[in-house]
Amino acid sequence: MSITRTLLATAVAAAFIPGTVSADELSVYGRLNLTLQAAELGGDESESTTRITSHSSRFGVKGGHALSDNLEAIFQAEWGVNVVEGDVFSNRNQFVGLKGGFGLATLGRRDTALKRSQGKVDQFSDYEGDINALFRGENRVAQQVSYMTPTLAGLLALEVTYVAEADSKQEDESGVSIAAMIGDADYKKQPYYVALAYDSKVQGYDVSRVTVGGQIAGVELGAMYNDQEAINGAESFDGFMVSAAYSFGKTKVKGQFQDADGSNKFADAGSVYSVGVEHKLSKPLRVNAYYTGTSYDVQDDDSVLAVGLRYDF
Repeated sequence: MSITRTLLATAVAAAFIPGTVSADELSVYGRLNLTLQAAELGGDESESTTRITSHSSRFGVKGGHALSDNLEAIFQAEWGVNVVEGDVFSNRNQFVGLKGGFGLATLGRRDTALKRSQGKVDQFSDYEGDINALFRGENRVAQQVSYMTPTLAGLLALEVTYVAEADSKQEDESGVSIAAMIGDADYKKQPYYVALAYDSKVQGYDVSRVTVGGQIAGVELGAMYNDQEAINGAESFDGFMVSAAYSFGKTKVKGQFQDADGSNKFADAGSVYSVGVEHKLSKPLRVNAYYTGTSYDVQDDDSVLAVGLRYDF
């Protein structure tokens, strides 16, 4: 850890958790992800506009300390940072937990099991082509308890999220998110990844999801099936997503298509397609360019052409 980062970690610790964790046990991190865009909103060239957009830029601190040889206390406090418009700060993953041979248990705001089960198959995550453009289930719930098993037989991990009644958007009923994940989402230990996940009464929806991904010879392929139904019965539809990417050297080219349809037409039904390229200028800095087109069933179409920089620290 550099002197500058150590000093920053010390300042954060003093502000948020004074006297509890030493600076050496803290990790300060963040991301600034900005693009310059030419956007046509509503399919009307008269509504074309240029803008600078922040894509899930963030700042956080995380750390922990050993309680025994096989038990560790951990924490994470992360905030979204919008550097171009609206409220500057928003809440992201913020929790405390215990980690050991039994697995990982957390209490507080965190991505649900279903959201985490998507792995890396969404090649345009955080951008306009993100799967949340059409699919429900991308939830980060505040009032929750999560548990994840250790990897079983080097392949299988199970995760469950309990959502308290106060945060389930369904009066007097709690929600549950569960997932079974096989393989490696980063394609390092195994060149494949498969996940089955289900949300019951989470943020107003029941969602079933199947995710499949794999990598061979620099080619990444991914697919997802998503079925969702509003608890109040107002919306019900299913959809799929397919993605592909090819990496050569420090450059990746990628494409993705997503479609959703249902018996009742509503605002989110339609299709989204994206193509893009990103190049790593250094370990923390990458430049990217992409085009995303969205065709809605009951809304006017949108399109975005963008080029930008992402810096991780």
